[in-house]
Order: sequence, then structure tokens, then C-alpha cells
Amino acid sequence: MRKPQGYAVETGPDGSRELDTFTCSHCNRIVPVKPLATPEDFGGLCKVCYKLVCPACTKIGGCLTWEAQMDAIEARERFLKSAGI
Repeated sequence: MRKPQGYAVETGPDGSRELDTFTCSHCNRIVPVKPLATPEDFGGLCKVCYKLVCPACTKIGGCLTWEAQMDAIEARERFLKSAGI
């Protein structure tokens, strides 16, 4: 990946290692990326929203971004509150 979105340092009993990362736009999972990898190597590129997705979301298919999921939850809560439930 040429321009990773994030950076992580994993530490453990064997020492530490540095990783480039990106956040899946469908589930908000942080995914480590190998240098100069293509989107297919670490998940994929959603053809609907044109954002990077993790391997698990690639298998599910469809496009439901994290923001859309949160908007739906908030809309449901607003509806229930307005209905007095």
C-alpha cells in the first residue's frame, strides 16, 4: 500500500514491531498492511463506496459503511424516543 492511513506498534515478549494500517470502512476494524501491497492482498476495495475493506467484510459482500450503520441506529433511537418508547 503506497499511502497507509495509520501506524501501529505491537509490543510483546519477543519485542516490538511497527506496522502500517488502515481502518475498514464497513466494520471499523484496524487491519495491518504489508509495504507496497495491493488492496486485494489485505482485503479489498469496495466497488460501491470505493473505500478499503477488511477480508471479513469482503467475504460478506454488499456495502454498508460504518457511518451508515451508526446513522441507522441513531434514526431508530430518535424514532423510538419520539414514539415515547
